[in-house]
Amino acid sequence: MLYSKIPPLARLFAVSCLLTLIAAVPASAASIECWTNDQGVRECGNSVPPEYSQKQVEELDEHGVVVKVRPAAKTKAQLAEEARRKKEEEARKKREAEQARQDEILLSTFTSEDDIKMARDQKVKAIDGIIKVTQGSVQILQDKLQRLQKRAADIERAGKQAPQSLVTNMEDVKRQIKNKEAFIQGRRKEKASVRREYAADLKRFRELKSGKAGTVSPPGPDSSAASATANPKN
Repeated sequence: MLYSKIPPLARLFAVSCLLTLIAAVPASAASIECWTNDQGVRECGNSVPPEYSQKQVEELDEHGVVVKVRPAAKTKAQLAEEARRKKEEEARKKREAEQARQDEILLSTFTSEDDIKMARDQKVKAIDGIIKVTQGSVQILQDKLQRLQKRAADIERAGKQAPQSLVTNMEDVKRQIKNKEAFIQGRRKEKASVRREYAADLKRFRELKSGKAGTVSPPGPDSSAASATANPKN
């Protein structure tokens, strides 16, 4: 072979030259990093100074061509904005999932607009019945209070002081009247809420049936009458 015919001294010299060339390659091929200093001036070197390590850095090859870009570290404001957007996106997906759930309940609970109106009227009628019964109780208590007050007035006109038991009885009747009137006010608010809920259900039902329903964020967990019907509260 040709290699065997080369004198030993020549072979040694050739190997030495080859090793010298190999050792020189990394130095010539070492990448250069470039950054922008605080004065806006572009600087380059073999390594980035610590004070500029958070800035955007471009890595260049031996020909001066950009081969890699390391983006600048994000600021606290940028990280906070990303977190805010992520939270908003998660909230949006949650609202859409809730809306889809309520739509499914609505369509499975009612088959027509008349069904919704009938359910509304029945619920309103039931509340009206409760209000009427409670109003009757209030009237009875008011009549009782008038009798007690008349008795106390008669005693005082006779120059005597009404007994403590009579005073206590009157205060107890007043408290009962106040509680029942508050109860009636609560039922009236409930009735108004029922009407709003069923009006919203009726509107959504029409949209779903007409194919024009968009993604609507539900106003709240108890806004759907259909949802309340499917998940009755004790």
